[in-house]
Amino acid sequence: MTKEQLCDKILKVFVNSDISINLLDISKQLSIKSNSAEYEKLKEALALLVEQGVLDKSSRRRYSLVSRARFGALKGIVNIENDFAYVVTDDASYPIVYVPNNFLNTALNGDLVLVKLILQGKKKKKVRGEIIEVLERHNLEITGTIEFDGYFYFLRPEQKSFKLDFLIPAKELNGARAGDKVIAEFVRWDDPAKNPQAKVKEIIGQAGDPAVEYESIIKEFKLPLDFPKEVKNEAQSIKKPVNRKYAGRLDLRNQLIITIDPATAKDFDDAVSLEKLENGNYLLGVHIADVSHYVKENSALDKEAFKRGNSIYLVDRVIPMLPEEISNVVCSLNPGETRFTFTVQIELDGSCKIVNYVITPSIIKSKRRYNYEEVQDIIDAERGDNAELIIELNKLATKLRKQRFLQGGINYDTQEIKYILDDNKIPVDVELNRTTEATSLIEECMLLANKVVATHVKKITAEFNLPTPIPFIYRIHDEPQQENLMVALEFIKNIGYKVNKKNITPHDINELLQKVKYKPENEIVNKVLIRAMSKAVYSDVNIGHYGLGFADYTHFTSPIRRYPDLMVHRLLKEYSLGKPDNDRLKELANIVQEAAQRSTYTERRATDAEHASNKLAGTILASSALGEVFTGTISGVQSYGVFVLLDQIYCEGLLHTRDMLDDYYKFDEKKMRITGKRTKKILTLGSQIRVRIAKVNIEKRQIDLVMEGE
Repeated sequence: MTKEQLCDKILKVFVNSDISINLLDISKQLSIKSNSAEYEKLKEALALLVEQGVLDKSSRRRYSLVSRARFGALKGIVNIENDFAYVVTDDASYPIVYVPNNFLNTALNGDLVLVKLILQGKKKKKVRGEIIEVLERHNLEITGTIEFDGYFYFLRPEQKSFKLDFLIPAKELNGARAGDKVIAEFVRWDDPAKNPQAKVKEIIGQAGDPAVEYESIIKEFKLPLDFPKEVKNEAQSIKKPVNRKYAGRLDLRNQLIITIDPATAKDFDDAVSLEKLENGNYLLGVHIADVSHYVKENSALDKEAFKRGNSIYLVDRVIPMLPEEISNVVCSLNPGETRFTFTVQIELDGSCKIVNYVITPSIIKSKRRYNYEEVQDIIDAERGDNAELIIELNKLATKLRKQRFLQGGINYDTQEIKYILDDNKIPVDVELNRTTEATSLIEECMLLANKVVATHVKKITAEFNLPTPIPFIYRIHDEPQQENLMVALEFIKNIGYKVNKKNITPHDINELLQKVKYKPENEIVNKVLIRAMSKAVYSDVNIGHYGLGFADYTHFTSPIRRYPDLMVHRLLKEYSLGKPDNDRLKELANIVQEAAQRSTYTERRATDAEHASNKLAGTILASSALGEVFTGTISGVQSYGVFVLLDQIYCEGLLHTRDMLDDYYKFDEKKMRITGKRTKKILTLGSQIRVRIAKVNIEKRQIDLVMEGE
């Protein structure tokens, strides 16, 4: 082989290794014998690579890669989205490399790959590359539907990240037939011009059957259902609080403390109290179930909670982070029952300025369980059980909310969809849950407690005299990418609103949201702005929370359903005992970083699964309204058609341009609209339109619409 070819082979050895390698090991990996002529050529090639600065040679004659980027190849994990892909690399100079779809070659979502840099985008903002080798496969199981084209069987994957169908040889169907929903196991993919190959591992059932489709979401997102036996046994062995264990806790059992939750809630992990102090200030109490008292670090329960990351709320079921013995019994703040809690008491003056606070383990006995509707009725009527407490809490929350928006928090107007199911878990109706004074009351109390806890961590760092922040897990939200924000603002400008696109602040965004609040375009403007924002994530590095307008923020208030909250409780307890030694601080730093990464992943998985579940439920509901006419709002515009959010049933369908027979429509991506060539009819985001449900495909979660009258 030529010297250039030999150099390429040498570099592949180093790309697959993160350690230094000696000459003998290199020769073995390349199958070059030490007494051959090729061995001498190998030494010459290594010397050349050292001379070129690609390899480094240590005093112990071991070779290592100076930088993968120096020769244009990087190692990383590929992430494939609907319309783009990128590789997260291990090179600080090029942490993100964008990969055009035609340069993915045989890579699948989540694979460990080798990506070669090919060019940089305009102004060097985007580094682009081509995947030249798959080092390790990640997606070994694929959920999808078996199809037969007359010659071959294929698996059509549920996941949008798979760009091709998988070929299933007839002998690998394992009893599956066309139309079956299955789990398949990846076999091979060597040629990007051909389909990847898989074999059927499990048959879920007939595609299109609602029960099968619900189950396929569980399989698609690999959601954990049953708890391992060891975890169940540990949960069942946990006992409720006993008197001898009250020591060291602030006893609040005689205080008026209440819980306020949705009417359907089965576990209650937060409670509130409020009292007027002699100096005229208020003492707000936020009392959170002390899950960390029962779920110890590295226990079976802890490891399972870490793995799950959070509870998942699907239309047909809830997948809890912790067993019911913990979430619904031992830790649930049921009225009239003694429970261990972690309390944040916050003293606030008349302007809602924090005067003082205390964070401490406590013990409470909730006096009453309220749902949001009951609390709202008391606020509206200004009378009812514990009306004075609830009305004062509402006044305080209103002040806190107003203050938060003035200080940079963004006041989005959002709504949550809730499906009404029959006994067979088939959606028969839908309702919207909007923000009310009752929901805002609890929200503001929880936000303030989370903020106080995160701010308190700075105080701990100072008390321990540490050169860097003490290990902790934060909830962070970065500023929006200007490119995304400008696209959103351009659209809002095009629908008639005056927008200052230069140096826009959260205050400007709030003014804009206030202008549209009671207008027909309110919902779409909120959606467009939310889509333009960065995603909130968990991190061990604090950069603040842009959307809330907080410099410091964490999650402390939901340890039953979120792992980061459980970890925050543990860290606060440990730090209250004094400064950990250096070895423990290093250990905690690693634990926190790993937990932040895992929790961010599991949260995204839950969000995607919940979205798929809602979309499926909406499709099932739409199937019962086939042929009916609805008014809807255009919620998305693409070259092939417009997406319409239907009133009354609140699900989204596609009105395809090929089915719009009154004209030929031209797509304007910048203005997010399509325009009729002859009629000049404009369909844009936020437009109201009357459509008829023409076709529903439950399996694909698709609703096809046509213009009413066509």
